[in-house]
Amino acid sequence: MILTEPEIQQVLERVQVAFSNFTNWEYNNEKNGEYFGFSVWGEFEIKTEELMIPRRFFITLDTNHEDKWQGCLTIGLHSYLWSSADVGDAHLVDTEPSETLEEAISALKAKIVELLAAFS
Repeated sequence: MILTEPEIQQVLERVQVAFSNFTNWEYNNEKNGEYFGFSVWGEFEIKTEELMIPRRFFITLDTNHEDKWQGCLTIGLHSYLWSSADVGDAHLVDTEPSETLEEAISALKAKIVELLAAFS
């Protein structure tokens, strides 16, 4: 799915509100070898003195080949078609495809809560 400029601005506004602690929002709006179409991602960096501790987390919301929305939380890099621990990133949480951006955001937040609950 490719979005129009007004749609892109709406998506950016919505994800920035939904994930207000994430910054450096970027997006892709073309089908190519790395994306099925529109994809938006933001970064959360934990400041630490330890160089060996991964400290960059990403929220990615994108459209899949069926024009449905999916969300994921990754560490290292944002999600794209060739995401792999071999290239420096790993998926921590992924959602099932959703009909709308709002559904994908809600599903991703619920999955993140589940992940955090496992550590408490």
